Amino acid sequence: MRRFRWLFPVAALFLAGAGCVTGKVLYLPGDLYRPTAGAPAGPTEGTEVAVLDFAYEGTPPYEIGRDFDHARSIVWKGDPGKALADLIAEVLKEQGIPAVRVPSESDVPPAAAAKVWGRVDELRVSTKKSGSLRLTVEISASVGATLFAAGGSAPPGWSSRLSSDFLYTEPLFADSSAVHSAVSGAANTVAEEAVKRLFAAGVVLPPGPTQTAPRGGNRR
Repeated sequence: MRRFRWLFPVAALFLAGAGCVTGKVLYLPGDLYRPTAGAPAGPTEGTEVAVLDFAYEGTPPYEIGRDFDHARSIVWKGDPGKALADLIAEVLKEQGIPAVRVPSESDVPPAAAAKVWGRVDELRVSTKKSGSLRLTVEISASVGATLFAAGGSAPPGWSSRLSSDFLYTEPLFADSSAVHSAVSGAANTVAEEAVKRLFAAGVVLPPGPTQTAPRGGNRR
């Protein structure tokens, strides 16, 4: 029996992971979040930018992926179109651009000099075990969107395609918080790139010469 004692800790680890799996659906909590939440915004100057809810096909709750190791769906009760628009508005505010969130075209303030809208083309996440002992879990999230905007010096019908992949590992198992973090990471990179392209297209202008560009991310 002594030579099998080393198996007990390993078995305990597997049981701990299995004990955190409940049902055949993994539900994700809450909205997506900015890593800089709570940080002071930049100076708000210039004209207001209206950011509309993005379009997203389907009805809530949304099945956005698969936990392959436990043969269960990953479901999010949030609204991907609203969540991505919220992130873009937050990035604009961090850059010192006054941004207002509105649900639709009819809600755009008359004084808004520019408006931003779009479509979430992809929002997927998956988890699977990796490594020789299969004691780690890979979490892979992908977010893709088509961005539209009007205002400033942007040409009529301006649009841009955006996408981001986010990959990292967790020990033992992937809980809802870890999966939520992966989706937020991919969506934040898309939001940051969206604001860069709005600046580049002249839809909005940075508020001053000391303005810094949005943080970069791993995008494809």
